[in-house]
Amino acid sequence: MLEELKKYKEIHGHCSVPDTCTSSKRLALGASTQRQQYRETKEGRSLIMAQERVDMLNNLGFVLKLQEENWYEMFNKLKKYKERHGDCRVPEIYAPNQQLGNW
Repeated sequence: MLEELKKYKEIHGHCSVPDTCTSSKRLALGASTQRQQYRETKEGRSLIMAQERVDMLNNLGFVLKLQEENWYEMFNKLKKYKERHGDCRVPEIYAPNQQLGNW
């Protein structure tokens, strides 16, 4: 998986592989599995993921906490919206960024 992840990073410039990655379903499944094993290890429900593997993935720039990263990304977009509009009341149908409107 690491070699495939390196190639993904070369192409996309990041390692935030979404679980729904259409360019490589195998990589998407592998990324999802790594995140699940990471969560289970952190919660004490599993010992599958060794710190060495966590370090290898982190050194490559792989995002183990994708939901947390996405939350911060949307939060920063909301801050920019507030700077422009003076409030945080993003309309549900917001053409410049529909994702922000839904968030």
